[in-house]
Amino acid sequence: MFSNKKMLHIAFLLLGLPIASLAQVNSSPYSVLGIGDIESSSFDRYTGMASAGVALSDSRYINNSNAASLTGLVQRFFSFELSERYKQVLYTGGGVQPTNNQTSDFQMRRLNIATKITKRWGSSIGLMPFSTSSYNFTSNKVVVGTYQNLAATYQGTGGVNQVYWANGYRITKNTSIGVTSSILFGSLAQTENLESSGATGTLITTSNNFLHNYYFNFSLLTKLKLNKHWLSTYGITFTPQTFLYSTTTVNVTDSSTNAILKAGTPLYSHFNLPMGINAGIALIKDNKYTFTINAQTQNWGSLNYSGQNYQLVNSNRISIGFQSSSLLRNYYNQDYEKGFFQLGLYGGNSYLKVNNQQLTDFGATIGYGRNSSKSALGWVAAMEVGREGSPSSAILSQNYVNLTITLSFLDFFNKVKNF
Repeated sequence: MFSNKKMLHIAFLLLGLPIASLAQVNSSPYSVLGIGDIESSSFDRYTGMASAGVALSDSRYINNSNAASLTGLVQRFFSFELSERYKQVLYTGGGVQPTNNQTSDFQMRRLNIATKITKRWGSSIGLMPFSTSSYNFTSNKVVVGTYQNLAATYQGTGGVNQVYWANGYRITKNTSIGVTSSILFGSLAQTENLESSGATGTLITTSNNFLHNYYFNFSLLTKLKLNKHWLSTYGITFTPQTFLYSTTTVNVTDSSTNAILKAGTPLYSHFNLPMGINAGIALIKDNKYTFTINAQTQNWGSLNYSGQNYQLVNSNRISIGFQSSSLLRNYYNQDYEKGFFQLGLYGGNSYLKVNNQQLTDFGATIGYGRNSSKSALGWVAAMEVGREGSPSSAILSQNYVNLTITLSFLDFFNKVKNF
């Protein structure tokens, strides 16, 4: 049993791991559009199953894709999880130089704590990224009112974060409902360096866009025992259309004199987020083998966002996952999961359409997890190999490898004889 002192030591250790990891950021050229690259992973136990976890729940690990799954946690215990991801990207296609065609980074992606408050109510709070913007590229720009075609360099950073409070409530023996209430907030910064023709200085245009609002996701999870060996589970989540309040300021500076040529007044607008649905079915044999499939769609097309050579269109994704668990008996003569092995496949259409071609995203995953029978620690490692882009050589594509590590700490609030 872990004492409170040991628990605090571990918590501080886990919190300290990501401090240095925030220094590096991957470059993602398509994150210049909208609010950046929207995360498709929930960074939890089911990442190794292509994140196909909407119909699943676990007594130890926190499922971020379906708040209703929190009713499956063990009462009086709390779960603490921290997830970090290493990402390596190789770029191919239009505009890519062979000498500068890859990037990598290592970042904290999720911090989460959950507990079973009553027999029917499970709750969780956490922090994770909602979207990320990071790019650096050069382009030619025609100055309005002239015939000058000048070289411009663009650099973007920032993103939108998600602080959330998820709650699940069991309404019947086999059915639970849930809601994830979030606050989305963050900023997107873009710097344009425009080489001025015939002058020694550079015009630097800095744009800062601050975004925020509430965001909700509603969920349902139910199960049906088919026979002695097989159990089926069904999950669905719904996110209504919402919007982010946007405040943008633009400043123009002459680099040769550091003089501010233009100090923009704040511009107020909003960015719409689409309605989304994620549904899944899982079949579980003897609590050991799990087969699951998820289907997800987001209605970006109804928002009518478009720009030069691009537009936002409806997106969809299919994920298939498999898991094999190694079960033992714990000190309380209950089934105890010593470890598990996972596989997954996913594919779908992105919400981006570039040069009249909708981008695709497909790949495969593999994962492995291990739980200690004598301590409160557990861990999950998942690797994802995929490609986002287009078959056209004229359109930039991203070939990526993600390695996600989730550390788990499980302990109870009060000493009890039975649970």
